[in-house]
Amino acid sequence: MASLTFLGTAPGYPRANKNHTGLLLDTGRQKILIDAGEPSARTLIEIGVDPADLDAIVLTHGHSDHTGGLPMIIQAAWIVGRQASLPIFLPAELIDPLRNWLSASYIGPDFLPFELRFHAWEDTQTHSVCDCEITPTPTTHLQALVDRFGNGRFHAFSLAIRHPIFEFVFSGDIGTPADLAKPLKAGTDLLVCEIAHFEPQALFDFLSSRKVTRLILTHASEEVAANIEAVLIAARKLLTQTEVWYAADRERLELNRCV
Repeated sequence: MASLTFLGTAPGYPRANKNHTGLLLDTGRQKILIDAGEPSARTLIEIGVDPADLDAIVLTHGHSDHTGGLPMIIQAAWIVGRQASLPIFLPAELIDPLRNWLSASYIGPDFLPFELRFHAWEDTQTHSVCDCEITPTPTTHLQALVDRFGNGRFHAFSLAIRHPIFEFVFSGDIGTPADLAKPLKAGTDLLVCEIAHFEPQALFDFLSSRKVTRLILTHASEEVAANIEAVLIAARKLLTQTEVWYAADRERLELNRCV
């Protein structure tokens, strides 16, 4: 049975008893890590998954709450003797810095017995990742950095993920709910959406004219998390055709056939 497990649901600032962003997509045949906030490696082991058994890793953007656990994933795979190459899909701007970061930690390409195969999201419209098709869409999450430093860097993406037996959209981090207009153009069975960088009501207003069967809220800011029951009531009041809930660390969701 295909499933999605929330390894971490915290926002950018550390929260007690919560891990940073990571999702494990198990297609039933292959395992894909979606973002790698710390401590992804430990949490995978706690739920019975060896980090060395991952078939691919995908990263939505470079913020450390989405990437900080990646070195330990790679180090764990090395320690237990992984030999198979490891595909990593990510924004193009991160590839060279990531190589340097890993090399500085003695787990870069020159040290490992297996190949790290980097694939930039910008290289093609849709990527074949294991037995899924993943379509990245740029978001405005890093627009303030673009405005300050220019547009050569600072790329963030949402991900539309399709498989023969399921589909879902992962927001990554977004600047505004309008960033999801393209991936949600035809609706989706499941939307996993962060609620740290805009008012949740703006998301619910945006989704009210779109077909979303299930909505899982995650990555809530401190202020939103403190008032999450009221947020859920507001969502359910407006999105009467959508099942809505708030994700918890280590929560596992079975993925159904597309409707």
